[in-house]
Amino acid sequence: MTTTPLRSDTTQRSSLGRWLRVQAEAIAAPWISALQARRGYSEHPAEPAIANELFREMYEGLTTALETGRYAPLDNSIAAITHAGRDQGYQLNDLLSIVTTLKSEIWQAVIVAYPAEEALSHLRSIDALFQTALSYQARVFTDLTQKELASELSKAQQQLNKLDQTKSRFISIAAHELKTPLTLIQGYSDMLSRELSNTASEQVRSVLSGLDGGAKRLLATVNDMIAVSMIDVQALTLNYQIVSLPHVLQIVLNDLRGNIDERQLHFKIEPAPAALQPFYADPQRLYQVLGYVISNSIKYTPDNGTITVGIYLLPALEDVDRFVEVRVVDTGIGIDPEDLPHIFEKFYGKTDISRHSSSRTKFKGGGTGLGLAVVRGIVEAHGGKVVIESPGYDEEKCPGTTVRILLPVRYQPPQSSSDKLSMYEGTSNAP
Repeated sequence: MTTTPLRSDTTQRSSLGRWLRVQAEAIAAPWISALQARRGYSEHPAEPAIANELFREMYEGLTTALETGRYAPLDNSIAAITHAGRDQGYQLNDLLSIVTTLKSEIWQAVIVAYPAEEALSHLRSIDALFQTALSYQARVFTDLTQKELASELSKAQQQLNKLDQTKSRFISIAAHELKTPLTLIQGYSDMLSRELSNTASEQVRSVLSGLDGGAKRLLATVNDMIAVSMIDVQALTLNYQIVSLPHVLQIVLNDLRGNIDERQLHFKIEPAPAALQPFYADPQRLYQVLGYVISNSIKYTPDNGTITVGIYLLPALEDVDRFVEVRVVDTGIGIDPEDLPHIFEKFYGKTDISRHSSSRTKFKGGGTGLGLAVVRGIVEAHGGKVVIESPGYDEEKCPGTTVRILLPVRYQPPQSSSDKLSMYEGTSNAP
């Protein structure tokens, strides 16, 4: 501990130390009584024994420091007191009070025993010594607390990692086990539809259509689960091909046209920049990403709302892959600021559970809570980034949400998906 020079000379300090050693019992009794009289200390069943032990530790270090000028014994006693007290449940204020109460009792003894001028000199020495001791005690207590918190945090993190691994294993196993029977159901459903296409009644055709639709929706959920499990273990592979991004976007919009018309939504597509040429990416995964994002906009935009999709080239930087931005802007109900940091987490969502039987594109319809986790995993596997922005959540004013999907424009097959996007964050030549 950092020492403060004592103001009395060495002889006076040594004399004071020897005198205090003789007065140990006389000072110990009122000190222990003062501690026990303080509210809260008497609640400790082992208080008398602890108080005596604390006194011996502290008093020995104190007298040694005065007699010899060596602070190591006092440091050791302060550390021992702090460790023992914290193990017994004492807080820092309690431990500081233990030391300051001892200081008060020593002061009283010195004032009674010595003439005023000599007592004042001794009190200065004692005050400097106790100030240093209290500072050191606070530091020791803080270090112990930090170590304990770090240990608890490490244990909690290990437990969370185990739980997350268990959850990922469950998702992966369940998804793969479900996919095989679902494929069979779909196959048999298609066979029945073909066989009975001309002879089946309207009711039978309706049943077969419902069976096929339900199987497709469940299969889509299973595929989400498989994609998430692959992303979790960093095993998502991309099938790079030359891709026309506007073409993939048009396919997605054609597939969602029925949902858009059913909800009477106004859909606007900004023309793609002429400079954007086909580039290497995984077309199936990009279809998946755009399908999720636009479906979400449909889901959270009230009827007669507007969804605008634009494609923009970001400024080219030297020796860095050029990036293209797909921006989806809706006039929907928006996202609460407290939800934005968690929106890409698996299974995160506040949708009413009763809505989970509805279509994914019905207003505020249900979903698995996996879509955006899949979106982020796919985009990041490409070396890109997804940014979601919203002023807030309001079902009356409908502040809307903006989703920005940034992808590297690669005209050669990539060797890796290294992310150089940070240089582009916050920049765009889009209006």
